[in-house]
Amino acid sequence: MNRNALVPIMAVAIVNGIFSPWLLAVFVLYPIWYPAWLPQYAQLVYMASALILSTLTIMVPGVPAAIHERISGGANPALTTSLWLAGALVLTVPALPNVMLALGLR
Repeated sequence: MNRNALVPIMAVAIVNGIFSPWLLAVFVLYPIWYPAWLPQYAQLVYMASALILSTLTIMVPGVPAAIHERISGGANPALTTSLWLAGALVLTVPALPNVMLALGLR
């Protein structure tokens, strides 16, 4: 797979991590996942919450893309990357209203 193909997937994941409506849920549940030895500053917890959502946005759509690549034998890497990007875009749809608010388009 071309490494440059990962750039749009990562960009979509970053947007989803920052603007996702699930960010509040991950942020509120920080006592479950946040290490006790780290300082509990709100900025650090927020940043780690966004990082968790961004990572999940990369990982979850990667599973069907990997299954497709395994079944097809890696015959068409562009299709695999397109499936991965499409899955990431689908996961980012709930974040679009927050993106529109941030851009002042709503």
